[in-house]
Amino acid sequence: MLAKAGGIDEKRTPLPVPLKTKLQLTVLFSSTFPVLLFSLAMEIKWSLAGPSASHWSYWPWAAVILLFSIAFSVFLTRLLVDEIHEPVSVLLSHMKRAENETYKPVAHNVYTDEFADLLRGFNHMIDAVHRRDRTNKELLNRFITVLTAALDARDPYTAGHSLRVARYALAIGEKLSLPNEQLDALYRSALLHDIGKIGVPDAILLKVGKLSDDEFARIKKHPALGEAILREIRPIEPIEPLLAGIRSHHERIDGKGYPDGLAGDDIPLFGKIIAVADAFDAMTSDRPYRKGMDIRQAADILRKGKGTQWDGELVDLFLKHLKEERLLSTSAAS
Repeated sequence: MLAKAGGIDEKRTPLPVPLKTKLQLTVLFSSTFPVLLFSLAMEIKWSLAGPSASHWSYWPWAAVILLFSIAFSVFLTRLLVDEIHEPVSVLLSHMKRAENETYKPVAHNVYTDEFADLLRGFNHMIDAVHRRDRTNKELLNRFITVLTAALDARDPYTAGHSLRVARYALAIGEKLSLPNEQLDALYRSALLHDIGKIGVPDAILLKVGKLSDDEFARIKKHPALGEAILREIRPIEPIEPLLAGIRSHHERIDGKGYPDGLAGDDIPLFGKIIAVADAFDAMTSDRPYRKGMDIRQAADILRKGKGTQWDGELVDLFLKHLKEERLLSTSAAS
């Protein structure tokens, strides 16, 4: 009967033999066996040869027995070394993987000494790390959800904007064949891309009419403010991959964006992806002062802005996604 424990098949463990006992028995046996073997061999030799045997016939016989004893001792020592070296090597290799945050359990039921307990303890540690990571990921997701909901609550007309932008950004990331870890980070970064608007006064954020130059200058600070807010989170490691996209989602390919005036390849990938997704949702969403654009009209604006405002490849991938989702006709997307 097999049972799963820590990702390792548990079989019936052999009776344990302490490592100390193994060492003691090996040393005792390797030191006494050659002497016993030599004494027994010489007794047999003299009994067969009789009292008239030549003294010189002793040495070849003795040499054979000594060489055999030495070979046996070397073999026994090698077995003991392998008995210790193999589980130590296994443990060291898994610890090396753990340094690179690759946590995998190790089979421990193949050992019959303290190494079984040591590797079992290592597996418990790995299980604890996995549980902690799952908890931290769940807490992070809930934290992001709360922040996004708080931002949506401030402006009912843009409620759902962050979620839609995150979905559009994820679609572009999938078209780029980004690995799952980066897709997760991209989605979270897009969810939080406007979090800096929490620091913008309601009089500016909710203003229906045209913004003044000073008011627009305040709005333009929200990408850097969002990054600054999230940098206060500890530990910072889970948040760090999200920050570049949040800060740079209003940069332009031609360098005329904000807050840093980055251009071309200097703009982080997440920032370029979110810029396309954010612009499309902003154009197609209703506002108190205007009706949202038709999807085809927004697609035309994205297409005209390729290479100046937005990355051309990313725009093409997004339009391809819209076409595949049948949100945009083939003729309009061409």
